[in-house]
Amino acid sequence: MAKSPPPRNRRRQPARASYKLEGPKPARMYEVILPKKLGYFAKIEEVLEDLFDEQAVRAIPFVKDAIEARRKQRGDFDEDDFIRTLCQASRGYSIYEMDGRYLSAAGPVDERVLVIRFIFHNPSDASDKRTDFLAASLEVVNFLVAHRFAAELGVEEEIWFLEYNQPQLAIWRRDREN
Repeated sequence: MAKSPPPRNRRRQPARASYKLEGPKPARMYEVILPKKLGYFAKIEEVLEDLFDEQAVRAIPFVKDAIEARRKQRGDFDEDDFIRTLCQASRGYSIYEMDGRYLSAAGPVDERVLVIRFIFHNPSDASDKRTDFLAASLEVVNFLVAHRFAAELGVEEEIWFLEYNQPQLAIWRRDREN
């Protein structure tokens, strides 16, 4: 019996990537919600970029106060570890906009807002017990972002800070061995 030739349009299948499930594990998620105004864009960029710059984080008044308070509480307080943890904890953010309506004293107001979302979790490699990003997350978002917007923009009645209660995070991480 003669073998039939392989189909002409058959393509080689690429090697399948292998992924491993990490989690679910505890996470913290926060959103900062503020009106979308063109005049705010430079401040928003500055505040968010400062999260990745140790020198900029050190210059924030809240951080200076927190360092001073921690030094008084603990003689073994390590300022460099504290700053490093604040910077590493905020490994990224997402920004989206949404339209909404709220009731003011003058009646209903339509408004477009920016929402900046942060999701924090501790690294899979828990070998460094000093690196607790979940513990640092509230300080990072509440004071290094939301409070800075409120204080430095200084014109809004309200800037909202939302914490989601007990989210769980699962990550499908590519298996580097395969």
